[in-house]
Amino acid sequence: MRKTKYDVMPEIKRRFANRAIREQTVPWETLEALAEAASLAPSCFNEQPWRFLIATDERKEKLLATLTPQNQEWAGKAPALVLTAAKKTFTQGGKNNRWYMSDAGCAAGFFILEAERRGLVAHPMAGFDRAAAQEAFQLDADLEIVHVMAVGYPGDPSLLSERNQARNHPNTRKPLEDILL
Repeated sequence: MRKTKYDVMPEIKRRFANRAIREQTVPWETLEALAEAASLAPSCFNEQPWRFLIATDERKEKLLATLTPQNQEWAGKAPALVLTAAKKTFTQGGKNNRWYMSDAGCAAGFFILEAERRGLVAHPMAGFDRAAAQEAFQLDADLEIVHVMAVGYPGDPSLLSERNQARNHPNTRKPLEDILL
């Protein structure tokens, strides 16, 4: 667990981009509970522009095919992949929503922290082909894909490739002084 200067939620201190995931099914109700936690995030004008495509079984294989080979190597073991997208316009009036990505990122953070609280890994990735994912699931043009998350129970890091074993640890964080303006 990371050390912090102040008292911070243990889920925040524990969370890291874990690539070691067990090939054990996560109950659908648990996956929906993670999405429900995300739905409680704040958003501009309460627009709630986030959308989560929870992919298991055949849909998982379809989404997995859009990942880079490096991510397929470890994320393929996850029982679920979750595509996070955000609606670019406001529902009322159709105007551009400048805050849609910020709102979706906040919701994804809630999703990830609820996963951590439940003893799960939710590892977001940028290494995938956005156009291929958009096409594979015929997503509306008003949705922008934010990332894909691998979701599952923590696994045995020794089963990862040497490259991923070397990368599978909590990274250091910038000092508080470096992020305060």
